[in-house]
Amino acid sequence: MRSRAVLVVTAVGIATVAVNVMGVKTISPGTVVTTRVSNPAASTTPTATTTPTMSPAPLTPAPPYHVEQATFSLGDPSRDTPARGDVPAHAGRALLIVIRRPTGLPGPMPLVVFGHGWNVNPAVYEPLLDAWAAAGYLVAAPTFPDSANTLPGSPVSNYPEQARDISLVITSLLGGRAGPVDPTRIAVAGHSDGGTDVALLALHPSYADPRVRAYLSLSGEIPSGMPGPWGTPTSGALLVAVGTRDQYGLLPRSRQVFEAAKLTSKVLLTVAGGDHMGIYTGSSLQALAVRRETVRFLDVALRARGATSANLTSALEPADDPSIQVTVAPPG
Repeated sequence: MRSRAVLVVTAVGIATVAVNVMGVKTISPGTVVTTRVSNPAASTTPTATTTPTMSPAPLTPAPPYHVEQATFSLGDPSRDTPARGDVPAHAGRALLIVIRRPTGLPGPMPLVVFGHGWNVNPAVYEPLLDAWAAAGYLVAAPTFPDSANTLPGSPVSNYPEQARDISLVITSLLGGRAGPVDPTRIAVAGHSDGGTDVALLALHPSYADPRVRAYLSLSGEIPSGMPGPWGTPTSGALLVAVGTRDQYGLLPRSRQVFEAAKLTSKVLLTVAGGDHMGIYTGSSLQALAVRRETVRFLDVALRARGATSANLTSALEPADDPSIQVTVAPPG
């Protein structure tokens, strides 16, 4: 897994996912899980006195929420798609957006836009995306026309255009097409190449998006050969995560993202023995703990007051699994 806009709506498919503390259970597509609260039937037995009764108010959903999925297509004719092996380059960019959102939450909802890695697609990350959606976040995951493995040709890395794709998805969702979005609570996240896309958004002034308040770079890096400047001061909070046994040797390069960043607050999760993918999408206790740390980070980073270093320390330390080392940068 290494290395304006024209909006077109397609048919929407719905699936519901039940989330519990041990992982994610997928319900068959087209099946909607609902919880019905019934009121006791009124008694027909005469009584000496009659006391008026009121029906209980509808129950407000609470996390973990059930999760539903939708998809739509998004196009940008102003930018090109590069060649994918023997598939030639062509004008325009077309993205399929996968939405994971909490069922029954009226909103407006905080938004997380997620960038997948090289030679994969959003479906690989369902446990991670559903952990965020179950916690109350509207999650949007574009299928990049450069690096996805579901399209003809050979995947290629294209960090600059994928970073711009992420901003394009934010713009497309602010009108409410996938549900009401809170424009003051927007996060971007990504893994591997997607984590590198997030590094561009967080560290490089040419790709900065002032609407974003939280960044999650998961096993990403600062791309080699791409000119800076890197580390331009940016408001918001950054989480960088990486495993010590990452198959692509990303431990020092992900640390470089953390060290170069000049955000309001930042935190590094170093996962002892952690690999490249499984620490985010697996079913181990370690992976479950990593996902919970990302939810806690989002909860703190997107609250009204923002996140200070002290806030991150209080929320993330200690992690639920002893293999996760939490390093919060001191203020300053």
